[in-house]
Amino acid sequence: MPGGFSPPPGPSDAAAETESSNGSRVAALVRGVGVPALVATVVGLAFVVVFLDAFHAAVPHDLPVAVVGSSQQVESVAGTLEEQSPGRLAVRSLPDEAAARDAVRQADVYGALLLDGPQPQLLVAGAHGQGVTQTLTQAFGPIAEGLQVVDLQPLSPGDTRGLGIFYSAFGVVLGGFLFGINSYQAAPKLPLRWRVVSILLFATVSGLLVAWAAGVLFDAVPGGFGTVALLVGLLALAVAAPAALVLRAIGSGGTFVTSIGLIILGNATSTGNLPAEYLPPWMQPLAGILPPGVAVRALRGAAYFGDDGVVRALWVLASWSIVPLLLIALLDAVRRRRPTSPAGG
Repeated sequence: MPGGFSPPPGPSDAAAETESSNGSRVAALVRGVGVPALVATVVGLAFVVVFLDAFHAAVPHDLPVAVVGSSQQVESVAGTLEEQSPGRLAVRSLPDEAAARDAVRQADVYGALLLDGPQPQLLVAGAHGQGVTQTLTQAFGPIAEGLQVVDLQPLSPGDTRGLGIFYSAFGVVLGGFLFGINSYQAAPKLPLRWRVVSILLFATVSGLLVAWAAGVLFDAVPGGFGTVALLVGLLALAVAAPAALVLRAIGSGGTFVTSIGLIILGNATSTGNLPAEYLPPWMQPLAGILPPGVAVRALRGAAYFGDDGVVRALWVLASWSIVPLLLIALLDAVRRRRPTSPAGG
């Protein structure tokens, strides 16, 4: 069939399945009945466990915040916060309102409490999501009577819930996962140079179309079109290339591995819903390593926070793109040089 798709399987044939399992009926039943049920169950359970662990009662861990005021005021606020919510907020002192505004706008802190004016103010960036604003308001509200909340970096009008970047990244990750599977199903022996062309085609088209849909059509990701397209394209590469490597290295079992690594862990730690500080401690490092978390931070930085995380994303995502392709080339070279057993040996 054209397009690399396999034809329909046709009518059921128990004998054909047994023959495919070296004549063993038991092996055929295990392969056709047991393995699909087991893999689907494990993947589904992993999704439930990981996402519930991450978000069933998400609270921050050392979320960076700032206080502007006298040293006594800063110490008093820090002590009260630690007493009320131990370990949730990490308080630092800033000298004045200008420094606090810069820190919030550059995502150095998630909020800043101003105590040196006639009325206490809480500076926040709504672009971090409603969860962060709610956390800070609930934490500082009882401390500063008459607190006024000022949003220095509100969300785009086309993304009032703050999920546009997450959905954009999730769609590309899912597409990269499916690309890796379909690429090897359609042409398992395709030369690497043509597979690279296919990956680049997928990444380029994905980057351009997702940047157009998210930024232009829905105004949900208000970064520059070129920057968003580049980051999305690199994310597509950084997912498709590892998926291709895993499938090349271990075959169809790679679907299970990439489901856990890219779809479940990658999206759970992408920080598209809440910052990394809200993740369980074992997940937090993954947000800065796996492609979804790196790309989401960069997209949010490009859209709202002065390109925060963009430079780092360029080399991290490039590494996730290039290294797997080099390893595929190495595997192919080793396989070609391996001596072939003589016929009948």
